Amino acid sequence: MSFISGKCLCGNISYQSFAEPEFTANCHCTDCRAATGAVYSTICFIKADQLTINGKTKTFQHLSDRGNTMTKHFCPTCGSQLFGENTARNGMIGIRAGSIDQIDKIKPSRQVYISSRIPSTPIDSELPVSHRMPEN
Repeated sequence: MSFISGKCLCGNISYQSFAEPEFTANCHCTDCRAATGAVYSTICFIKADQLTINGKTKTFQHLSDRGNTMTKHFCPTCGSQLFGENTARNGMIGIRAGSIDQIDKIKPSRQVYISSRIPSTPIDSELPVSHRMPEN
């Protein structure tokens, strides 16, 4: 198994895991764009019980386009968004890849919400695309 670790901008929240991501996606949905301020967000999904978080995050909840509850976890000091959970993927947590220290381990396997992509955003033509997040 590989090791990943990361932290927020100020370092008050850190995390580590020995789990391999179940999958990693470049997400172009409007929620990810609004939450991160970026044109898309790369998210590594792992089993939540395989992630150790040091420090206490603040959370914000909202409904997804499918009516599922989304919980965003961020640092209460610097505001960095680190994790996300979705009730449709119980037991999974999405790590915002920009916070991972081992950038060489970030290997997206698909592009999701491609129909919401900002037209000028380049995409990796070798990755499969989906119009939504896969159910499983």
